[in-house]
Amino acid sequence: MKKFLLFILIISLFFGISSCASYMDKYYDKSDNVRFYHGAKLFDIFISVENFSAEEIEFKIRRGPQVQYLYHTIIDENEERISEGWYPAYKTKTDYYIVRMKPDKGNTFQSGKKYRLCITTENPELTYYFTNKVKCFADYKFELTEK
Repeated sequence: MKKFLLFILIISLFFGISSCASYMDKYYDKSDNVRFYHGAKLFDIFISVENFSAEEIEFKIRRGPQVQYLYHTIIDENEERISEGWYPAYKTKTDYYIVRMKPDKGNTFQSGKKYRLCITTENPELTYYFTNKVKCFADYKFELTEK
């Protein structure tokens, strides 16, 4: 009888946890309106757009905190994410690192449009599950212009 009750308890616990997980997956949508809160505003001496095309943008970023990888997100003027991903910050021995970002599927980089680069150490997968707020520790506003 005790084994049967223990078995029923374990099965109930399993179904309880799986129902919570399916509830989270049902309401988890990466396209939800995520708010990127401004961090320290960076000037051109700390970060610059080196090259860009409709398919790629290249940043030269002066190193900040000693974190191996940083999460970079490019946001347009409508707060839509254009490109994002983890990039190594301490790959070279120089005082800066280079990030080459490609736009997500269906997006392009456009000349004359205003963008923001948000750099954070937070894991976005965890952030999106629990809140729609992301704190940028570095925030760089820029406009793409032809050189």
